[in-house]
Amino acid sequence: MLPRPTVDLVKEECKAFDLENSLDEDTLGLLWAQFPNNTDIRHVLLKVLVLNKLYATRTRDNDVRTVARHIVRLAKDKHLDQLLEQGSLDAVLLITDCPNVREYLSLASKFCSWHNPTAYPIYSGEVRECLWSYRRQDLFAEFQNQDLWYYRKLVDIIIAFRNYYELNPLTFRQLDKFLYRSGGGILRGDSDC
Repeated sequence: MLPRPTVDLVKEECKAFDLENSLDEDTLGLLWAQFPNNTDIRHVLLKVLVLNKLYATRTRDNDVRTVARHIVRLAKDKHLDQLLEQGSLDAVLLITDCPNVREYLSLASKFCSWHNPTAYPIYSGEVRECLWSYRRQDLFAEFQNQDLWYYRKLVDIIIAFRNYYELNPLTFRQLDKFLYRSGGGILRGDSDC
């Protein structure tokens, strides 16, 4: 059985996440601080490459340049940087809609989250597994497993998770860390659920 999420439990998991991932987190933070905009292909390619490797977004190496060029086009044609600053969910959807490659929801959500962590929760297999396991255990919301593949639905599900377990003081970034660590434990078989 999964433990009931509490503010204290989530904060404990955040501390453990930060200890385990401090080098990666510091590196990505430095990279995003150095290159906050997305109009220079060199900067965007660097962000996509590093994010893909450190956050295991599973973006194929052959697609990294295509996705980076797509992000630059979005910054110039669709005002992506402004959408990111506003926290518009359209930013994630625009990035995943990259011609001639599969939809990389993990990369898109993580890319957007690094630009605005208060607005964009992260999608990953661990997050999906954790939310689905808690849904099966506690029925915190009505949704199907496949709903977790759709970003707008995912955001609504994470908000429902936060509300159900009374985790409202916590940010999406804190919830991301909890869901990632807990989901990883479920996938490894560290949990009874």
